[in-house]
Amino acid sequence: MNQIPDIGTMVSKSDSSKGCLQTLVRSRPSPYYQDDRCTIYHGDCLEILDSIAPKIDIIITDPPYPDYYQKEYEYWDGCTDFLKKIPCRQIIFWTAKQEFPMCYDARHVWDKITGAANQYDFIYERNGNKRQMVFRGHRINSTVSAQFAGEYFYGHKSQKPIRLMRELVSKFSKPSDTIFDPFMGSGTTLLAAKELGRKAIGIERSERWCKISKMRIAQCELF
Repeated sequence: MNQIPDIGTMVSKSDSSKGCLQTLVRSRPSPYYQDDRCTIYHGDCLEILDSIAPKIDIIITDPPYPDYYQKEYEYWDGCTDFLKKIPCRQIIFWTAKQEFPMCYDARHVWDKITGAANQYDFIYERNGNKRQMVFRGHRINSTVSAQFAGEYFYGHKSQKPIRLMRELVSKFSKPSDTIFDPFMGSGTTLLAAKELGRKAIGIERSERWCKISKMRIAQCELF
């Protein structure tokens, strides 16, 4: 049986007794899927974080937006607040139409390569560098747009292009890093991480997307 990637603990030194750590291990939920690089958990990231207490190197994620299918993707004010308590570098997608709810070091631009509305969104960098950059990658929210990108549309209306995610993983992480995506969706972050030889942990509330992510990651081959 493969081992869960070493996600350590975020408890303070005063709480890191043997008994406390044993309690965390006992309460850790079972992975929905696991291989030597990626681990998927099915559930609420707020609940699972308290159980697995991950020690991660970088967060790359695309949370629900306040102006895009709020009910379908279960957006609510404060859904990203827990990220404020995690001190690692964070790369977070966010709509260009709404104010980002956290402090940040850099605001990168994602050029969606489209002549239609919503030509760009932002990618915010927290606990990182201040240099701002532009990333380009086709928006994928339909079968037609996926064809322009040379990809397959899995049905997730906020599916990110794999080429863009590979670029973000390559630029912002090291091969030894463990990447964490608490809003996993269709699994593109984990897929890019595995392709590039990183370890990754994803959490997703919808079993539909866990199932699709599992399929994509299980079929993945390293670059």
